[in-house]
Amino acid sequence: MPPQLPHLSLLVCLALLCPFRLVRAEEPQRLPQGAAEPEFLRLSRDQAGEPLALETAVVRYTAAATRPGDQPIAVDLVAAVHVGSREYFATLNHLFRTYDAVLYELVAPPNARVPQPGGRPSGAIGTAQKGMTRLLGLEFQLDRIDYRAPNFVHADLSPQQFDAAMQKRGESWWTMFGKLMRESMARAEAQGPETDRQSDLSFGDLFGLLFGSDRELRLRRILAEQFSDMDVLTSAFGGEDGSSLITDRNAAALTVLRTQLRQGGRSLAIFYGAAHMDDFDRRLRADFDMAPQETAWLEAWDLRNKAAQERP
Repeated sequence: MPPQLPHLSLLVCLALLCPFRLVRAEEPQRLPQGAAEPEFLRLSRDQAGEPLALETAVVRYTAAATRPGDQPIAVDLVAAVHVGSREYFATLNHLFRTYDAVLYELVAPPNARVPQPGGRPSGAIGTAQKGMTRLLGLEFQLDRIDYRAPNFVHADLSPQQFDAAMQKRGESWWTMFGKLMRESMARAEAQGPETDRQSDLSFGDLFGLLFGSDRELRLRRILAEQFSDMDVLTSAFGGEDGSSLITDRNAAALTVLRTQLRQGGRSLAIFYGAAHMDDFDRRLRADFDMAPQETAWLEAWDLRNKAAQERP
């Protein structure tokens, strides 16, 4: 029996979505009043259903009510995948120059040095991210984002705080991986055997991944299908009980957001992995009385089969 696709993505979900052409940027789309939770990651397709791109969202939030004379406040949730095209990260660098402050994720001491481009990854997650970068033919976020920009503000837990949060919750990397696996399997069972069959990798798929000239594209497409469905991750780590991986780190980021607002920041960005964004959305609504107003989409992975398009 061929391997089930959900188990393939489990090995890299945490690395690509959690801690850690010029990109096509659409005109921001206004969200209808009272809209449901916005999307933060999507797989765009052409009219024939063929994948075009894995895209991440920039969602703007504004205060629901302001007093006369108050300067308007905007907080953008900038969802990220931690590996992407060079053009994707170049576009983000350009965007980040427009904010008073960019609150970024990195489990590091508050006085830690800014990440050095091309530096050696630390820990299993960093090593996995670097490995996937090579397999997918993409770039690594820490190599391309300008963390030395003067408006970049660290907004995450320190290693000691993160370890303490995990210990308090009785978590470890193994228990979190197990939780993700159980959530994925439960979801696959709920969707039924037909979905399982669609998720199977054929021998041709496996051969193409190992030896095909387009193996990078094949792997991107396989993983993009999985990552565009965020429900497994948000159910596993962002549910009612929360987790150190998402809930506690998001709380630390929002503490920094409050500080920036008190200091007069009016145009702010929270730059975190896409898996964090549903929790940020709920907290901005409940704790900051803010609501999403518009969404712009950026292309992170090009999934177009250019060879097929060029055939007569």
